Amino acid sequence: MLGMSVPFRLFVASPGDVAIEREALAHVVQEVNQIHGPPLGYSIELLRWETHAAPGGGRPQGVINEQIPEYDIFVGIMWRRFGTPTGLAGSGTAEEYQIAYQKWQSNNAMPLMFYFCQKPFMPRRVDEIDQMKRVLRFRQQLEHKALVWEYSSPEVFESEIRKTLCLRMSHLVQDQNQQISKARPDQRSIEDLRALWDRMTPDLQKAFSVAYNENRRAGDPGIQTRDLFAAMLRVAGEQLSPIVSEIPKAALPQAVQGPVVEQPYVVEERPWLSHCVASSVRRLRKALPAGRDLTAADVFADIAKNGSGESVELLRKHQIGPKEIDQILMRNGLRVVAV
Repeated sequence: MLGMSVPFRLFVASPGDVAIEREALAHVVQEVNQIHGPPLGYSIELLRWETHAAPGGGRPQGVINEQIPEYDIFVGIMWRRFGTPTGLAGSGTAEEYQIAYQKWQSNNAMPLMFYFCQKPFMPRRVDEIDQMKRVLRFRQQLEHKALVWEYSSPEVFESEIRKTLCLRMSHLVQDQNQQISKARPDQRSIEDLRALWDRMTPDLQKAFSVAYNENRRAGDPGIQTRDLFAAMLRVAGEQLSPIVSEIPKAALPQAVQGPVVEQPYVVEERPWLSHCVASSVRRLRKALPAGRDLTAADVFADIAKNGSGESVELLRKHQIGPKEIDQILMRNGLRVVAV
């Protein structure tokens, strides 16, 4: 793609109380176009009503809708304001989301992302409370229809959208070149994971959540073994340190870097799990004794001993097999679930 730049359009929709986030998004788009886009051969045009729409006659939101060009990515942002009714929807942002959702239904490869600010505020008027209620009801409607994220401040939003946008664009370009074949969710694997969830330690829940959310933000909502290992090393390091300290670093993936999202979307949605991860979850669901919580060490040891695929092959390449895992566990006085 040297010398070529494939243009993509990103439309941002929001009420007026998140102006800082809108400007942060503009800054990130500019940064992506200067640094990340050229090597992959893409550029992003940011579409905003304030720059791409002019006053006209008729229904105000209808005028804006007619002037916004077709786009490839939709980003919505809300905090404490929902907006005013347009005649067709509860607010301009809600109507813009409805249009984007209709586009997504005909092309579910289109990234559809909505960010909700969790920064605390103190309502001073009754109408502010009503606005917040409408935001919360709208968010409930969006669950399972859009990629919903939370953020605590404009600075966190900028960091999150930067990471998400870079990952999403990489996948969009690869999708366009037909280089990605996405896995599909398996109902049995989903049921196994949900059945085990409440019996997992908090660190293991975080590891599954982080692994899923890293791929979720890239547009491929699932978990492979290397994703789970990398997330475990990030959020469950204390549990795993006695084991991984005896394994060559080259035999393991790097721990997940940068800001991470720990919300448990993985059990609220329909993730795909690699064969190795799904098989481990199924084995451990059957073998887990009553009254015992499942730990990151349990899952790591089971996959390292009984799994397959690239991550397990990498362990074997460095002479880490079932016998070596058992020896490491014995030396450190660790007991894991026997399958």
